[in-house]
Order: sequence, then C-alpha cells, then structure tokens
Amino acid sequence: MFAVICSVPLLAAFFEMCQPPPPLAVGYAEGEYVHVAPIETARIDKLLVARGDRVAPGDVLARMEARDAEIAVAEARAALARAESELADLRRGSRPEEIARVEAELASAKAQAEEARREVERDRDLLARGVLPQTQFDAAETRLRIAEARVAEIEATLKVMRLPARPDRIKAAEAAVEQARAALERAAWRLSQRELAASVTGQVTDILRFPGALAGPQAPVLTILPQGGVKLRFYVPEAALALVGEGTRVKGFCDGCAEPVVARVS
Repeated sequence: MFAVICSVPLLAAFFEMCQPPPPLAVGYAEGEYVHVAPIETARIDKLLVARGDRVAPGDVLARMEARDAEIAVAEARAALARAESELADLRRGSRPEEIARVEAELASAKAQAEEARREVERDRDLLARGVLPQTQFDAAETRLRIAEARVAEIEATLKVMRLPARPDRIKAAEAAVEQARAALERAAWRLSQRELAASVTGQVTDILRFPGALAGPQAPVLTILPQGGVKLRFYVPEAALALVGEGTRVKGFCDGCAEPVVARVS
C-alpha cells in the first residue's frame, strides 16, 4: 500500500515516510580544553579550585611562589630611582657642596696670588735700588704667574660646575630612565602573572599539579572545559557532502545520553 502511495508524486509529497532517510555519520565528541599554566616555571603555592568547580573570567585559580619576582620588582624600582637621581643631578649641575669646596679653593688661590703680587712689587723696588739681584726678582715674577694661572684654572672649573650637563649626557640619562621604567613595568607584569586567573567561563575538568609541584609553560596546573567547548566530530560520505554545509543543524546520539544532542555544523 505505502509503495503505491509513494509512487504517486503528488501524494508522496504529503507523507514524511516517503522522504529519503537523512544521511547517517559516525563520529565522536571531544572537548576543546583550556590549559592553565604560568608563563615561567615556578612552584605552586596555593590551589584555589577543585575538579568540577565552575569558574568565570577573572576568577583566581592558583597562586605561584613569587619571592623571586618580588625581588626583581624591588631591584627594578631601585634602578629607576637611581637613574632618575642621576638625571636630576645632570640637569641642575654639580652639587652645592662640591661647588662650595671649589669656591674655597678659589679664595685660597686668590690670596696666594695677591701675596705673590705684593712680593713682586716689593722686589721691584729693591731691584731698582740695586739691593736685590735680578734672579731673585725673576723668581718672584714666576711665582706670581703660576699663582695667577692657578686662579684662572679654578675659575674656569667653577664656571663649568655651575652649568648643567651637556645636552648629549642629559639625553643619555633620559634614555636610561625610560629603560629603567620599562624594566620596572616588565618586572611588575611578571609578578602579576604569578596569580593564575580564568580567561573563560567553564568547568575545571582536571587538576594536573598540586601545591609544592613545579609548573611552567609546558606543564599546566589544571584544565578548563569552556562553556560550549564540546564539539561533535563526524565523518560524512563524499556522496552526502552536499547535504551538510556550514550552519546545518544535526542531531547526535551517544551512549549514556538521555536525549539526542542538537548541534550546528561550524
């Protein structure tokens, strides 16, 4: 009877039983897991979740030992402070106490030059009266020239000390400050990465390592199955490929599933 009905085109269109059966395919279900691991090898300090826990983005999952990272931050902060101090010194010139020391040297040199000048004037009068030999007068003039040269040298040094550093030295110091600041930011970021947080919404499926164990980029602490992370993979005969395109809704059956699983081809 059904064979007769289905052989008539107009009648067959109204009966579902007359339609060809949908293509069947065999496959399997798999999860696209997220492996949670630190960016660098460290020992696990605390584990804050258990297998089966639901997590959301930002939830802290584990903390790694961070003493070495804290020391690196402290060292980077000290290096930045040192670079900033050196830059400030270059911008304002020499320290006041250094300038005061050179000013004292200048005052002493001027006093010695004045004493040498008085000695030359006295010896010139004695030379004119024939009391002093020429060689002694020449020696006094030499001492005066040396004293005056010393005054000029110290005055030049003091002038330079009162000026700020050369632009090229200041520019180099500014670059050193920026480099130290970047090093501090990098060290602070590495420290923040010692706290492992969830990046997706999902369920903790396995704890791979526990407190006291070493974990690293290739040695994750735990795995998370993201929400919507279960995929059906099946193999369709070549003849049926035209019937299964992207966006096609499919129904899957599996052992232990209470109801069929409805999915969409992606």
